[in-house]
Amino acid sequence: MRRNSRNAGGAELALWRKHNMFPKTEHNARMRAAEEFEHETKLPGRRNGALGAIGLKVYRYLMRLRGKKSGRLDPTIRWIADQVHHSRSAVAAALKRLKEHGFLDWIRRCQPVEGAQPDEQQTEQIANAYVLPLPASAAERVRRMLRRPSEFVRAVAERLARQRKLETSTVDEVIGEVQDPALRAILARVRASVDSANPSSGQTEAL
Repeated sequence: MRRNSRNAGGAELALWRKHNMFPKTEHNARMRAAEEFEHETKLPGRRNGALGAIGLKVYRYLMRLRGKKSGRLDPTIRWIADQVHHSRSAVAAALKRLKEHGFLDWIRRCQPVEGAQPDEQQTEQIANAYVLPLPASAAERVRRMLRRPSEFVRAVAERLARQRKLETSTVDEVIGEVQDPALRAILARVRASVDSANPSSGQTEAL
């Protein structure tokens, strides 16, 4: 067993959904961002940049292989090597470069051995679960390519939308949107207390 291995079917499921599920338009933008990064990191007289030609080839293959509905991505290194027609060692080195520069990450996984006897090995190593995050520079490139608003613009827009909603909502609507039931109940009691102290008739109840 390799160190830091996790049981299959756990953390990778959420990471696949978070990092590996994106539309085809973003797929193309991510590939372009990786190619631009490779070009920018290529030193004069060198054949490759930080990712290398094989790194780009592996990256392109992994993005095509990811499950479109679940984000699942767990091929063996041997399988990747066979599909991109390079040696296992070359693919392993390419995966390492992609990880070092923020375009890839993975979880080492294991699973119980079916039918194992008490004196036999109980767990076995299985293929890594791969996720496709983006380094900050590449994420910004992708945002510009897809003409998406920046995080700052989005945050300002959300704040203005919340402010407009508060200005046009009734007190009951605001209280109704509070997620915490206990807090919602407290606000409702305060609202009722305020209403009883200031009735619509303008007269307070006699003590």
